[in-house]
Formats: sequence, C-alpha cells, structure tokens
Amino acid sequence: MSKTKLPNEIRRNGYIATLRRARKGHTCRECRQPIQPEQEYYEVVKGGGGLGWLKFPDRCHPRCIEDYLRC
Repeated sequence: MSKTKLPNEIRRNGYIATLRRARKGHTCRECRQPIQPEQEYYEVVKGGGGLGWLKFPDRCHPRCIEDYLRC
C-alpha cells in the first residue's frame, strides 16, 4: 500500500469515485487486472446515471483512477 493518503472521494467529468476496501475480488475496469480482497480501490458511479450505475458500479485501482476519469 502507498504511504500517501488517498482522497476519499473524487468528482470529475460527471463521475463520482469513492474509496473502498475490497471484501471480495473484483476486476479493475481500466487495466483489467484483479483487485484482491483487503485492497483499496475506487468505486465509480456516473452522477445521475440511475439505478444501473448504483447496482453495478465500475471499480478501479487507485493507480488507474486518473486514466479512467480522463475520458
């Protein structure tokens, strides 16, 4: 884990990314590498995106979040 403090929430380009700790495995939406249990990741939803985004958010590693939000 990095020693720098990660922001709890990032809002950019209509997306809202919230820092979470994984309880089970996921896949990063940007790099397609696994997110392991107990690893920190960002849960990303589209602001005003509706129920589908809330039920099925994208997930990204902290190192991948800037590339994901750039689009």
